[in-house]
Amino acid sequence: MSITTTAGATLIGNVPAATSKVATYDMSDTIYSYLPKVDQFYIPEWLTMQFIANNLISFTPLFSYGTTIISIEKCKTALGFSIDICATMLIASILRISYYLITPYEITLLRQSLVMIFIQLILLRTSLKYRPDEYKYQNLTDVESLSHLIHDIWFEFFSCINRPKFLSEDWKNLIRSLSFTNLLKFSFKIFLAFFYKILKFFDPNFKRIGAFWQWDNDKNFWRFLALFATVQLLVTFFISNILNWDSLAQGLGSIIGSLGLLVESLLPLPQIAILYKLKSVQGFKLILLVSWLCGDTLKITYLIFGAKNISALFVIFALFQMSLDFYIGGQYIYYRYYYPKLRHQHHPNDSNAPSDEDESEMYELDLFNTLQKDVEKALKHDSNNTSDSPQNDQVGKSQEHAVTV
Repeated sequence: MSITTTAGATLIGNVPAATSKVATYDMSDTIYSYLPKVDQFYIPEWLTMQFIANNLISFTPLFSYGTTIISIEKCKTALGFSIDICATMLIASILRISYYLITPYEITLLRQSLVMIFIQLILLRTSLKYRPDEYKYQNLTDVESLSHLIHDIWFEFFSCINRPKFLSEDWKNLIRSLSFTNLLKFSFKIFLAFFYKILKFFDPNFKRIGAFWQWDNDKNFWRFLALFATVQLLVTFFISNILNWDSLAQGLGSIIGSLGLLVESLLPLPQIAILYKLKSVQGFKLILLVSWLCGDTLKITYLIFGAKNISALFVIFALFQMSLDFYIGGQYIYYRYYYPKLRHQHHPNDSNAPSDEDESEMYELDLFNTLQKDVEKALKHDSNNTSDSPQNDQVGKSQEHAVTV
């Protein structure tokens, strides 16, 4: 009896323990179902390579441009950094958001555009705060006008000062007088003149029409961005979602998307121009270039293997942008390691030679002053020789101002 009672008690006593074990096992199975076992390590189902790649694409700008902001704050100057980078990325990101309203694409790229706008606004504020005087509009160089370039090309081929009106009979007769080879050369030089003007627009060392993105008043930068974003987004939203003009919306979407990709692909051009002028990498951080190359690699890999509903233009412009980044990499290596050695070879015994940090800029300034003096002497000499003949003087001046494109 006692044995039975004890056994019964023992059985009854084990019921809570058994129930507790069953509950523990059920809870463990539930947790393990969310943590699949892979080579004895447990990872959540949502933590996939696609998830990691998407977030790297989206939040890489925070790291790449964040380090540039810290560097500018530390040095208290934005010398060596092109403020046009902010304009390029802000305009391209706004255009990509507008394109999403018409033709939705990968949400990862949309999130990247929003993150890019956020970090670029901070970078723009920091760059304007420490903008050096060299970047002020009044200290920039004037660029030749397009009419002046075309006049010089016309004088080179036709040797006449007064160019007839466009598409007039005299103009057509002069064009017909050219041989086929000279006509090709003439057309090619006209194309180069337009291309030269476009490149100079992206060169922050030269004055632009309307002082675009070279304003002395910092408020003009914020006014432009607010106006551009408001007009762009409102027009796109109004056409695509309110009027439902599908044909117009698709055409507008193609223009906006292509323009956004083109603007973003031209990102390295202003930085290339600044490095070429300074002949130095002072103020330009290697981490920024590395982040550009890594970002381009991730973006191209993502566009080719991971993205869906993506046009081939995305890949083409991404490859073009990467080629410009590689060019900047070549500039960095040359001006950082080879150009100072060449400078010392030309001035081996100069005790007053500038330091490694300032020698490139000083050499460029000395060379500019020397060339300016030589040009002034040549102009004075030619003007004295041609002062007896007004007609020859007029022709001589045209030849002196001729620009080889």
